[in-house]
Amino acid sequence: MPAIPRRALGDDLTLLAATPRIDSPEAPKMSLDDKDIIAEFVVESREHLADIENELLAIEACGENIDGDLVNKVFRAVHSIKGAAGFFGFSQVQGLAHELENVLNLIRNRKLVPTSPVTDVLLRAADRLRGMIEDVEHSNDVDVSEHVAELRAVAAGEPAFAPPTVAELTSSEHEEAPDPERQLQVVENLVARAATEGATAGPAPAAVPRPASSAAAPREAGTAEAAPRESKSSAPSPLGETSIRVAVNILDRLMTLAGELVLARNQLLQTASTADSSAWGAVVARVNQVTSELQETIMQTRLQPIGAVFSRFPRVIRDLSSALGKQCQLTIEGQEVELDKSIIEAIGDPLTHLVRNAVDHGIEAPEARVKAGKPPAGTVALRAFHQAGKVSIQIHDDGRGIDAARLKEKAVAQGILTPEQARAMSDREALLLIFRPGLSTADKVTSVSGRGVGMDVVKTNIERLGGTVAVDTQLGRGTTIDVRLPLTLAIVPALIVRCCGQRYAIPQANIRELVRVKSRDAAKSFERIQGAEVFHLRETLLPLVRLDAALDRGEPRDAPAAKALNIIVVEAGSLRYGLVVEGLCDSEEIVVKPLGRHMKRCACLAGATILGDGKVALILDIAGIASHMRLAMPETESAADASGSGALGETQSLLLFTNHPSEYFGIPMELVARLERVRTDQIDRLGGQQILQYRGGTLPLFSLEDGVECKARPQASKVYVAVFATAEREAGLIVPEIIDIRSVPTRVDTETFRQPGITGSLVFERMTVRLVDLHELARKLRPDWYQSRSAVPTPNGAAPRILVAEDSDFFRKQLIGFFAAEGYEVQAAEDGAAAWDLLADPANRFDAVVTDIEMPNLTGLELARRIRGDARFADLPIIAVTSLAGDDDIRRGLQAGINEYHVKLDREQLMAATARLLKASLPRAASRSKP
Repeated sequence: MPAIPRRALGDDLTLLAATPRIDSPEAPKMSLDDKDIIAEFVVESREHLADIENELLAIEACGENIDGDLVNKVFRAVHSIKGAAGFFGFSQVQGLAHELENVLNLIRNRKLVPTSPVTDVLLRAADRLRGMIEDVEHSNDVDVSEHVAELRAVAAGEPAFAPPTVAELTSSEHEEAPDPERQLQVVENLVARAATEGATAGPAPAAVPRPASSAAAPREAGTAEAAPRESKSSAPSPLGETSIRVAVNILDRLMTLAGELVLARNQLLQTASTADSSAWGAVVARVNQVTSELQETIMQTRLQPIGAVFSRFPRVIRDLSSALGKQCQLTIEGQEVELDKSIIEAIGDPLTHLVRNAVDHGIEAPEARVKAGKPPAGTVALRAFHQAGKVSIQIHDDGRGIDAARLKEKAVAQGILTPEQARAMSDREALLLIFRPGLSTADKVTSVSGRGVGMDVVKTNIERLGGTVAVDTQLGRGTTIDVRLPLTLAIVPALIVRCCGQRYAIPQANIRELVRVKSRDAAKSFERIQGAEVFHLRETLLPLVRLDAALDRGEPRDAPAAKALNIIVVEAGSLRYGLVVEGLCDSEEIVVKPLGRHMKRCACLAGATILGDGKVALILDIAGIASHMRLAMPETESAADASGSGALGETQSLLLFTNHPSEYFGIPMELVARLERVRTDQIDRLGGQQILQYRGGTLPLFSLEDGVECKARPQASKVYVAVFATAEREAGLIVPEIIDIRSVPTRVDTETFRQPGITGSLVFERMTVRLVDLHELARKLRPDWYQSRSAVPTPNGAAPRILVAEDSDFFRKQLIGFFAAEGYEVQAAEDGAAAWDLLADPANRFDAVVTDIEMPNLTGLELARRIRGDARFADLPIIAVTSLAGDDDIRRGLQAGINEYHVKLDREQLMAATARLLKASLPRAASRSKP
């Protein structure tokens, strides 16, 4: 091993005169020239400090009931940093860490209670320590005297512990003199590791010297007994650890290469489709499969849990609440949800602003909350979850809500709106004013708010990431901000459309459905409201945008064309509208390329991509088009939404089709992932199973007549395929002829046509429609896909008890059957009031509640609020099952305390959600019930 450079600490460091120093000639001192070793020290120190903020807050929360293991964990982290810093001569880091140790040692020995002022001092010192680690080579120039003085004052202020003297601190009472030989061994290990990792990525190192190494192990009596527990909670990584550290630039290069490979794959697929040789097919299929797997694997390397961002917010809430004189607690769910690294890095500041706003603008002062009948402490809930192929992040507060009338008054006062515009504006539109630059509802300018800067920047930054932000509020009840983000920005599935002879790409995450309006139906499907063209889609009115007009590629046309129209129903945040295009080309996975400087100002475009034939297609920005065309939802739609369910009763959106021209069937649209039009000669049969080569893989297909008593479908050159997910895979049902997609009442006959694969029937517009259960049909035809599952057992081994609240006889019977088949005990109630009576009865025990939303006597939302208002049911999971699951419905449900929303007839998703929630809630409930 090469000689290790040595460096002596200066004798003129007055600040550290009272701290232990490694002055013996045998003690190795590292040179700052050893860049690799220094970098290793920084990385490991970051790991030690990653969670120290939240751990200090947890220690504070324990108060006098000190958690010794937790304090030991923080103590060891700080001690490891101190020990390693001493090797390298980072005297200021070493000294500050030593003072932190002293205070933590007092807490650990129960001689100091971690009150809020004590925690403030510890947090400030940890912040400074983290900053010094980030610029470690200049850390010796940092003045830490203020933090050292605060920490010493905290230690001296404890009556049970006399202020330490210089002699005491430099003696061996608290720490034995380090063993030079063992120090040298630690440094040799660091050097050897740095030498190997400089060339290749090796196993992720364990934390900087653990208690097994004398350099990191505290030698004082107070830590000796804690050492054995270390192996349980934070043992070093085993030698077989499979994680590695890879430079970000290498991952970025891999992502770029994967994107280019996807483009080459697309070109190969297109070329092969025109070739006659059958050998081409096998080669292309293999290349396609390998490319897809490589792309997916590489993308996973960039995924990081969102907890890395969420972990900063307990400190933000604590400090801001204290500064504003408020009481506020934070709840966090979904920290394990993963996003692309670039998105994780970009959302920190926008989310911080939203959380600060929730405390500053939302949560009231304690006295105001008590006067309003609320608990003095407010709650900010931060939640992340997957929804519709995106990640949804919700920030909810139970504060005062947003006053739309006051918003309009402020907008008029600040010249943003005229009085006439304000009077014509609905409350829903007024909420969007918070995203206007310069508008603030704060009464005075403070260091936190009042300048009208922030929400517009938040919206802009989130939309740059391909995301959306929406707001929902109830005056006096609170506000929810819903941020939706794509999983990744690199490679996205898109629909290729044609307009004015050019092709454009629309990200599939923005697409809700595709509609084709025949020329004979055009006259009754379109009209103009308030000067805007709208389209009748079932019971709603959609604003309509013609893509050629939005891009200034043609003359605007107010009247529908004489030929059939292709309408893509798209979403931009809470706004949904129809985009008229000339034609639909294909679906492709596209690699997003940035636009050149000359096109940066095009609001309707988000980027560009290269298609399979080598030509360029521009990517449409759905939110940008809505902004460019100044779209707003017609008020008639809100009225239709508000009155629809009350007038017609609960409805279900069905895909109506015929298998034979004389027989009608329906599939709940919520179960259909996609509809594809395919040629029948593309369908192969292998081992008795119909298959379709689809999106680089094989899609199993089912015919209705194979599993259900019905007439066989007639021969046709083309059919539709309804793609759905079941048993953790995708499959397709062959649908010969589609009639329509309609919302129909849920008055279902569960007796006449009931059979495996058919849940019942209903009469709609003189048609008897049999309802297809896709999961039951697939289970009947492919039982090998479904492993036997059993209910998650309770701690005492009993089957969990599920309370089902549903007023529809049909859906109630379906839900009871779903849960009973999985081994759950089920009790049902006909409405929310009956369900609450069962819950409130002390003789009953339920482990989860599954409830409809629209019910007589007591709705599902009211039931959820009652449950969440009772401390006995704090850990009780609540799942909403409904066919009315729009964005606003989901936000209101989450505010009421519902954990998750699911479609009533989506058995697989409902069972998976129930198992997942029970696994999390049952242990908490068990520990809560212990005396």
